[in-house]
Amino acid sequence: MAVKEIAFKCTKASTYYTIGGVRLYDKNDKIYPIKFSSKNGLTSNIFYIQGTDITGTVSATNSWGTYYFVDSPFDTDKSIVTSYPNANYWLSSSADTIIISFDKSVQISRIDFVPYCGNGTDRKQNAVEIIAIDETQNLLLQEKCNTSTYVENQVYSVLTPTLTFLRSVLLKSNNSIYSYESNNVKHVTKMTSNTTPSPLVASASSIYSSSYPAWLAFNGTRTDVNNCWITSSSLLTDQWVQIDFKDKKRVSHIEVVGMGVNPTSSPKNFTIFGSNDGISFYPILKINNQMNWGTFESRGFNFNYVVNYRYYRFHIHDNNGYASYSGVVDIVYSHKGSSLMILNNSSVKSFFNYGSTRLIDMNKPIRNIDYVIEDKIFKKTENIMIKQTNRKPLSITFK
Repeated sequence: MAVKEIAFKCTKASTYYTIGGVRLYDKNDKIYPIKFSSKNGLTSNIFYIQGTDITGTVSATNSWGTYYFVDSPFDTDKSIVTSYPNANYWLSSSADTIIISFDKSVQISRIDFVPYCGNGTDRKQNAVEIIAIDETQNLLLQEKCNTSTYVENQVYSVLTPTLTFLRSVLLKSNNSIYSYESNNVKHVTKMTSNTTPSPLVASASSIYSSSYPAWLAFNGTRTDVNNCWITSSSLLTDQWVQIDFKDKKRVSHIEVVGMGVNPTSSPKNFTIFGSNDGISFYPILKINNQMNWGTFESRGFNFNYVVNYRYYRFHIHDNNGYASYSGVVDIVYSHKGSSLMILNNSSVKSFFNYGSTRLIDMNKPIRNIDYVIEDKIFKKTENIMIKQTNRKPLSITFK
């Protein structure tokens, strides 16, 4: 997986957010040696990967200081396990997310981390969510690990089909040659007004005031209490916020970030609607009983099938009991699926153009089938992986 940025979002069980022992592995299952020229950064620090020309930055909005620094969990000079006061981990009382970003894409096959560091029970984490994106802001990985068993210094690993490397792979089934490709597309919006960036348009059924417009639900900011869409104080239920992408977007997943102030104003029961004309809206996902939201908590929901609409409307039926308003901090729509291409032969050209360095996750639905037709045919068909597939495509195109 070619990664540009990885975020570790913690859900604390007690007083502090904390994480340690982060190790990143290459395709050969070797740890990337991450080094810091200067140690003990409170909110950011620059690192380099020894033996490469790769550099990057680790950052958070807050660190406790004295012992616990933003660079500590990533520094491979330090031990993975630790005990107080040998604090080889990051700790914060207010920031729940720590991010590592690279100056260029880095191939990563596995991520290790420790969610409960040291000997203080106030450092336990209920969950750690790993979010990885590529250089075009496409969502590559989003996996929430339940760490509530509270075993001190236990190492957790994120190793999924999304992180698996398979080189020079084609698929063969019933005498046909296929190239299988995973598609993880995050529809990044990063809006700065209701109509920018063009051609995006955000709107809502009501707003609390001009300080909380519709576009703040799509600006990508997740830890600012003032960056949220809020309904009118007199209209708490059956209110909506929507985005117009101007063209159809395939969607199979939505991520919702709850409120930063008064979490009981976060949605409890809601429905996602889709439309292609902005007039007729169709229900595509209904979610109920979303209770006990944490501050800025992120929750993801998978659709039962892939949809393809221009307009997506997030309709709140009711919140969790707050009497003054309802709202959300951020909404992100994405598509997780796969494409299947049928090739007319297993030539060297097909092998390298359509089989090399592809990421494969056979658990995802196939979005469409493409046909690739070549003008030259070679007879070499050795070393072709055979995989039986019976998934039906949603569309067929020719290349």
